[in-house]
Amino acid sequence: MEWFDAFEELMTSIDRYVDEHGAPPHEVAVSPQLYAWLSDIRRESSALSGEEAGDLAVIPTSHGPVRLVIDEALTAFEIVPS
Repeated sequence: MEWFDAFEELMTSIDRYVDEHGAPPHEVAVSPQLYAWLSDIRRESSALSGEEAGDLAVIPTSHGPVRLVIDEALTAFEIVPS
């Protein structure tokens, strides 16, 4: 799986959670590697747009902001909304 696919999978897992529970997850657990990648991408995107990166532990989604947490027990591409 490529990193770009991981970002898409993160959003898909949030959408699936909303479909099943009727509300967005309180948080989404990801591996340290995926968290670092998502943070890097958001920093780069903010720098390119001239905006401040903001809280990197919160990811904006179409369902509102969702907190990302690191779970050291997860493999590189596991995503666990709760």
